Amino acid sequence: MEKTQLHSLVVLQVKIIYCLLAALGLSVIAVLDLLESKYLFATVAASFSLGLVVYAGYLLLRRKKRSSPYPEWLLVGLLCVFTLFGMQESAQVVHWIYFVPIYSYFLFSLRVASYITLVYSVALVALVLLQFDPYLRLQTLFTYAACYVFSVMYALINEHNGRGMTQVVHTDSLTQVYNEHQLLLDLNKEITRADRMRCDLMLVTVTTPERWQCLKVEDYEQRLLYLGRRIKPYLRPYDTCYRMQNDDFIVLMPHSDEQQAQQLASQLRDSLTNSRLQQEVIGIAVEAYQPEDDVETLLQRVQGGSL
Repeated sequence: MEKTQLHSLVVLQVKIIYCLLAALGLSVIAVLDLLESKYLFATVAASFSLGLVVYAGYLLLRRKKRSSPYPEWLLVGLLCVFTLFGMQESAQVVHWIYFVPIYSYFLFSLRVASYITLVYSVALVALVLLQFDPYLRLQTLFTYAACYVFSVMYALINEHNGRGMTQVVHTDSLTQVYNEHQLLLDLNKEITRADRMRCDLMLVTVTTPERWQCLKVEDYEQRLLYLGRRIKPYLRPYDTCYRMQNDDFIVLMPHSDEQQAQQLASQLRDSLTNSRLQQEVIGIAVEAYQPEDDVETLLQRVQGGSL
């Protein structure tokens, strides 16, 4: 399984577990309300619990991300409507408002959840100030603010970890350059940009010797690591280097002409000539993007020869 698939699977499993735990908590609330003869609140809690269980089962069976998260919007929307209107009927509903920011920041991205909770918080504060007595206002708003801050902190940490995970997913763990999966993504964008802006796009390939395939794993990896380190110092700020699945390296040079690509190739040859790899047969090829190319044909041509 690829790292991207593994990461998506872990995120899906966490969301399923969270929904089931939340459903369990709501089930406990429903039972307590039922024991206190609060049948309406027990029914609402049980309905939300059932909805979360059904949604968790839906995620488990489908196992892929949707383009439009309608169930999340429905659950959060119903929760917001229930709390804002329910608080006008009974103060017991106030305990539900603390669940809104926590659930919103878990289900949605940081930006979307911030919009939802901001609008909800404005309406909530206005409602609390108008209907609650001073002591209950302070207690309610303080507890809600604490839950809100906790949710934002969770979202910020999750966003930071997500970016770090994305970097790991798209970076080769040995050489610390990007992997082939990232090249396919970047090359597609750069081809689109080159067509739109009518600018040049160059690729430089560094081909590893075939005899390296016969080396021990430790020696082979040491050579790949050393080769990657010899390439990186000569890259410009907007050049990117990738390790392919066949262990060749490709340098993507956007907004560059053939002269600039040949200059990089010459620098790499000089660097390798003056290194401990000087006895190795390492091919270096330069190829330009042509208007009729797509990602597949361009990569086939790039990896077809060396100079």
